[in-house]
Amino acid sequence: MKKLKNLTLACLVVLGIAACADDKSDNPPVYNSDETVTLEFTGEIGKEAKNTITFTNPHDTDADLRVAIHNVDNSIKIDNASSTCGNIVNDTSISSYTINSKLTAGESCEVTYTFQPSKLDTILLKLQVDYTRTFESYCPTTDTVPSYETIITNNKYVDMYIYNYAEDSNGKTSPKYINVEIPAEYLVYGNIADLNIVSYDKNFNLPAEKGEYYISGLYGASLKSNNKNCSISNNTLTVKKDNVCPLKVTAKTNNSITFTPKQEGNPYYHVNVDINSRYSYDVLSPDNQNSSFQPYYSASMLSENTYFDAAMLKKGEKVTSYEITGTDAKKFKVSGTAHNSCTVTDKEISLPANKTNCFYTVELVDTSKAGSYNAELKTTLSDKTVRTYKINGTVDRLTIDEILYNYCSQNTKLNKAYKLF
Repeated sequence: MKKLKNLTLACLVVLGIAACADDKSDNPPVYNSDETVTLEFTGEIGKEAKNTITFTNPHDTDADLRVAIHNVDNSIKIDNASSTCGNIVNDTSISSYTINSKLTAGESCEVTYTFQPSKLDTILLKLQVDYTRTFESYCPTTDTVPSYETIITNNKYVDMYIYNYAEDSNGKTSPKYINVEIPAEYLVYGNIADLNIVSYDKNFNLPAEKGEYYISGLYGASLKSNNKNCSISNNTLTVKKDNVCPLKVTAKTNNSITFTPKQEGNPYYHVNVDINSRYSYDVLSPDNQNSSFQPYYSASMLSENTYFDAAMLKKGEKVTSYEITGTDAKKFKVSGTAHNSCTVTDKEISLPANKTNCFYTVELVDTSKAGSYNAELKTTLSDKTVRTYKINGTVDRLTIDEILYNYCSQNTKLNKAYKLF
């Protein structure tokens, strides 16, 4: 559902699918029910501290609880035995835990973890929490039909961030994360590290203690210092004066930069670089056979699409011919993008003058009929190189009745209810 990740409004969200109730004007506006919760916890170096996380069902009906816990490092251990949320599954390959449980209306359950830091480093636990009403609470029966309000509040998502601070015997505490937010019109994702894609920069101060720090997490980003209060050589930052280190970050995408101290006893520092873009482009790799354009249209969207798949041309490249083939070929067309667009004609795709790269995409032509459509785009470059991309398009125009039928029919106990439709 990457197409919906930047939206703040939708008419209806049921089990991850957006839809409208026939666009009736008497329906109340639906606002994003997502929530972000930030918590803090402190543990002393060398000692074990326990923290308990409470999950409370926000619905007035039974709900399924699903939790993903990320960024669990060696200093944190989840206490499975004491959990009242049911079984916790540990995926050691990605340092992640998952919880699946069922809660009655207003019921809570708890998960406890131990935090035993060995250094002045702040560990950020990220939890993705989803409370979903059970089928019985929003599916129709032979006697009842769910209200519009019940359906639109089917899911509640909570992003939970727990900052675990380490404290030494002198009361010195590991520092808070530094958040550097950069506004931008558009952001580009994909394998673009060596390409001349638009980048963004911002000045910030790193309140670090004197000493040397190893820099990590600079994915396609760079740092500059004033060489007076602090300096950078290769991947090492040298801080010459406590709490005064002006830096400038230049980034093409979001980064999480870590400054690891080379002097024992100095704290770790973390900087989140967040480029807040209005539009996003995912540049497809021509070498990846699974690369695919995924144009998406929903009648439910109260705001415009902000996420697009795109292919890119570099300097010296030109598509001399292209063709969309497949059963649903007529459902799609090749077009330029709103930002950094290539020049697209019926036959060719070329780089505009004075540009070193450009984007083009695939759009749905007909959005009047719901369905999933598949095709393939084959492009031939001037050097005879052939690039092929899959196309998977979706038109979502489901009504509330259709969604209830599709999803409630999975529960065989309620199948008799469908005479309501």
